[in-house]
Amino acid sequence: MENITRQEHEEYSQEILKKAKSSVKLIAMDQDGTVKGGNDEKYKKANVSELLIKIARKNICPMIITASGVTALKSFLSLTDFYNKENCNIPIFISIGNGNALYKFDKNGKKEIYNKRLKIEEVKNILKIYEEVYLNIKEEELQTKGIDNFKSFINNDWNGYIPNDYVELFKKYNGRCFCEEIKVTFVFPKWNEKEQRELAKEFQKKLDDRLGKGKYLASRGDDVYLHITHTFEIDPKLFALHKVINYLGLAKENVVTFGDLPFDNDNGILIKSELPYTFTNSFFDKKIIDKPPYILKGSEKFSVGSVHLAIEYLIS
Repeated sequence: MENITRQEHEEYSQEILKKAKSSVKLIAMDQDGTVKGGNDEKYKKANVSELLIKIARKNICPMIITASGVTALKSFLSLTDFYNKENCNIPIFISIGNGNALYKFDKNGKKEIYNKRLKIEEVKNILKIYEEVYLNIKEEELQTKGIDNFKSFINNDWNGYIPNDYVELFKKYNGRCFCEEIKVTFVFPKWNEKEQRELAKEFQKKLDDRLGKGKYLASRGDDVYLHITHTFEIDPKLFALHKVINYLGLAKENVVTFGDLPFDNDNGILIKSELPYTFTNSFFDKKIIDKPPYILKGSEKFSVGSVHLAIEYLIS
């Protein structure tokens, strides 16, 4: 088969967006690298709450499914102000910890739908496995961005968000990891994608062997962070998405998803979901042009911007 160019993929993606526009009722998206961050100066510190409100005002339900934990949830608390000020009947859903907790915001406030927390003993067991997997990896080999970020967390006030015994655990690691009830996150070494995925596989094998197969998931969130969470009978992000689809009573054709890591922690919502309208701003060696996820137009130069443009088109 002759190789399909990126331009051809992007042009075909536009045709699929046109089809999705006529039936979309739910837009579910990853956050970091998808609607926030990336290399686009305009969106590095994007106000995602404003984007969700914009979608809800168009009578389309918005949903964020992010790897982030309580730091993300804190940033969305302002959504309650929106519902206090405006008469909007469209709920906004926030799923954190790669789908391990789900919240609904509406005119009744914030409601926790489910939360698959890690007990403190589980976190301690995960840290023991980390010590083995990372045994020969020195701190200077780790991603500087991750180390700096987690070091800045050490002196933060987590009262009301993370129990103190979890906070005391991650403080011992001086920026190499971050522990909270929803997940444990480790900083990746400065390796390429393939090597990082192999490290995640090694971690996964030890989790299965030591703590029970099918109980925990090691997933690559990006080139900086490795996340350890509980898992479900299906991919956790997909589990969260199914919860919302069923809650709203939607058909597959009513759902559009966006993500930047189709072969890592967005795999569930972009590929395993088998939805007809899934889109990515990440280019990969895609052999079949009419099979999702579809590669967004303009994503080569403006990765996060291409997602915002696609959403603007869907809600216009």
